[in-house]
Amino acid sequence: MESQRRNRVPRRRGASAGLTLLEVVIAITVTTVILIASAAAFSGSVNAVNQAKRMGRAAAFLETVMEDLAAQSYSDLPSFNGNAFYDQASQADSDFGVTVTVFLSAVDLLQLRAVLTDLRTGEVIGDVVTLRTRR
Repeated sequence: MESQRRNRVPRRRGASAGLTLLEVVIAITVTTVILIASAAAFSGSVNAVNQAKRMGRAAAFLETVMEDLAAQSYSDLPSFNGNAFYDQASQADSDFGVTVTVFLSAVDLLQLRAVLTDLRTGEVIGDVVTLRTRR
């Protein structure tokens, strides 16, 4: 039995035996800070993507309004002066609105202006001006 006791490797005790409570707390704190920073960056990216989608929808709506106006005859265009178009059936349900202004800028030349507004914020997103001649 004495030979077995001599061959044993003694266990280490003290500072190098394992992690202290302080080391564990520091590791958890560092991990938490990294995770919070990553979550904030991810949240910012999601917001940017949602804003880009929203602007894409707004631009497509304005383009649709301008195409509809382009399909109108020259003589019908003045009747659109002051009209507002919305991306939904009613203004209350809409995210975007386009206000159209039409006026005679020269003989046989109409100027059309379409102003795209974000109805949630009241901010003007886009403003398009084009000319139309009598054909």
